[in-house]
Amino acid sequence: MECLPAFLNGLKSLLGISLFYAFSMSLTFFNNNIIKAYPFPLSITFCHLLMKFTLACIARSIISLYRGEKRIEIPWCSYVREVSPTGIASALDIGLSNWSFEFITVSLYTMTKSTSIIFVLLFAILLKLEKPTLSILIVVLCISGGLFLFTYQSTQFDLIGFILVLSASAVSGIRWTAAQKLTQKSKFG
Repeated sequence: MECLPAFLNGLKSLLGISLFYAFSMSLTFFNNNIIKAYPFPLSITFCHLLMKFTLACIARSIISLYRGEKRIEIPWCSYVREVSPTGIASALDIGLSNWSFEFITVSLYTMTKSTSIIFVLLFAILLKLEKPTLSILIVVLCISGGLFLFTYQSTQFDLIGFILVLSASAVSGIRWTAAQKLTQKSKFG
């Protein structure tokens, strides 16, 4: 009987991970196809972020009404100084990623974008969220080596697209590190 809750939790985790991968792959191929049909990636990014903002406002209002709690109010200067870097990095990450689809294949995009973990780690060390260790260095070197082997003499390699998606990965590192710093502050709830 004691194994059943653990099994159900494992099943929930497996379902969540499977859904995440399915939606992630679907979104990647959708973005690739829509950029080919409508080659204005920054306009698409703007509409994407506007839609997310609208849905977030609606969700926050519904949750606030449902719980009967007053929403946390943050002064405008705090938004500008502390929240906006995460938002700007998010917009640049998505915009540069979408723009890269005009130049590179989905496989090169996926492999290059996976280097964002290197940048997350680099910025986490710079902002003192993480301590550098030998094992972390080995992991970073393995990821970097894999990227080099994957892109070396690639037949469908485009330098502009590669630079765009690598820049998106770097900005993604800033984005997730800034988000981590932001969530550690109690005044933001």
